[in-house]
Amino acid sequence: MSHPDSNIAASRHAGSAHDAGFPLYALVFALTAGHTVASTALMVLPAVAPAVAHDYGIGAALIGYQLSIVGAGQLATLLLFGNVSRKLGACRTNQIGHGMVAIGMLLMLLPWPVFLLPGSLGIGLGFGLLGPSQSALLTRFAPPGQRNLVFSIQQTSVPLGGVLAALAAPFIAVTFGWRWMLVSNACLLFLTIAMLQRGRPRWDDDRVPAARAIATNPFAGLLANWHDRRLRLLSLTGGALCWAQFCVAAYTVVACVEALGMSLIVAGTVLVVVQLCNAAGRMVAGWLADWLNSAARVLAWLAWLMLATCIALIWLAPSWPTLLVYLSFSLLGITSGAWPGILMAEVGHLAPRGQVSAVISGMLIFVNLGKMLGPAVFAASYALTGSYGIAFGLVGVPAIIAIYCLTAVQREPVR
Repeated sequence: MSHPDSNIAASRHAGSAHDAGFPLYALVFALTAGHTVASTALMVLPAVAPAVAHDYGIGAALIGYQLSIVGAGQLATLLLFGNVSRKLGACRTNQIGHGMVAIGMLLMLLPWPVFLLPGSLGIGLGFGLLGPSQSALLTRFAPPGQRNLVFSIQQTSVPLGGVLAALAAPFIAVTFGWRWMLVSNACLLFLTIAMLQRGRPRWDDDRVPAARAIATNPFAGLLANWHDRRLRLLSLTGGALCWAQFCVAAYTVVACVEALGMSLIVAGTVLVVVQLCNAAGRMVAGWLADWLNSAARVLAWLAWLMLATCIALIWLAPSWPTLLVYLSFSLLGITSGAWPGILMAEVGHLAPRGQVSAVISGMLIFVNLGKMLGPAVFAASYALTGSYGIAFGLVGVPAIIAIYCLTAVQREPVR
């Protein structure tokens, strides 16, 4: 349960931000716009995986390993630099993260497939700075009664980035070549850094320059979350749901092209629908969690529906009607992607005062373990079975893990 004085402080910060000419909506807009562009960078290669694979003469199913490298980069950042927001300020940390993502994109422009590896790692290292810094800002300025909704609005940036990637990347790949998408994305990231600079003096006025940026104990955040049963269960839930989310994001286009015989552009429209449903799901889930005052209950409903959808996808085949394909992947988009806002809001709410960034970083370590392992396991599942349907069916396993954890969370006494 939050401390009364922390609620007063949050309201005071929100009001002071408004008085200084930077109302809450300006902060939410800046963070959402920036994270949208960064999320587009994350999803560019999955959106054009068949084109990249054809260019380099490799299997399209290997895209799962590319996302696993991104996840490894995020994990390294979260382990080592979970406290950098406290030293440099959350806004400055966010800017640095966007810059590193842009550099990763530019590395992948080099015409050798080996540079996909350091480029992906750079994207992951930068992306790992975004979640904790955004959460620290939103926890500080968002009114307590609108916390889940504000977090969920900001977290629509991930599916919106996926929509941009799904709409633009296949078209640009077919028309001009997929590398032009990397160039345009990097330019937008640098524009984002400039946009955030205007509010930085106000948003970073709580930084502590004497604080250590590099963690003396990289596993402190992870262990702190692990020792708190409620945070442990929620962190494991995040890892399981992220596992599912990035399997869906990485393999929707590939499965539609290779298993269903769709063109790259048509398959891209399926990914657009997935990401739009993802975004809408986050908004509805945030509102519902505030209305019911129970993030765990809403997350459990999502996990049960995802499990049912994954079981149905075991029979995915070219004979499926187009409407059924869109409907099935829409359900996957909603159920695998609506969780981040309400989960991060709940974890931030449970964090001790002054430790929101560190606790969110600890939770995101679990999340990025899921992101790192999930697509790689999917790729291995497809390699063993030769069936995208079975591989999607196995995404039901992390749904079962999430259901177990969330059931246990709901039995925990309320703080």
